[in-house]
This record gives sequence, C-alpha cells and structure tokens, in this order.
Amino acid sequence: MNITQVREHLHRLIDEVDDIYVLNGLYRTLLSDKRQREDYEKEQQEKAQRQSRSGGRAR
Repeated sequence: MNITQVREHLHRLIDEVDDIYVLNGLYRTLLSDKRQREDYEKEQQEKAQRQSRSGGRAR
C-alpha cells in the first residue's frame, strides 16, 4: 500500500466515523423528543382526568 492509498483509506474511515457520530446524535435526539412527547401526552391525559373528576363532583 502506498502513501496515497493509506491516505484515501484513512479519509474513508474518518468519514465513516463521522457518519456514525452524526447518526448516534440524531438517534439520541429522536429518543429525547419521543420521551418528551410521551411525558407531555401523559401529563395532558392526567390533567384532563383531574378536570373531568372535579367537574363531575361540582354537579
């Protein structure tokens, strides 16, 4: 392997590592967004249940 081939191979490896790093970051972001959305939906559901219970007692 000559120096040019080594450089090309190294650059391809660096590109692969960079792609993996970016994909892992996107994955973590998507998981975080999903968790936040689920927490928000659960909170809204609990809030609606509390309001329906208090509304039922007032009548």
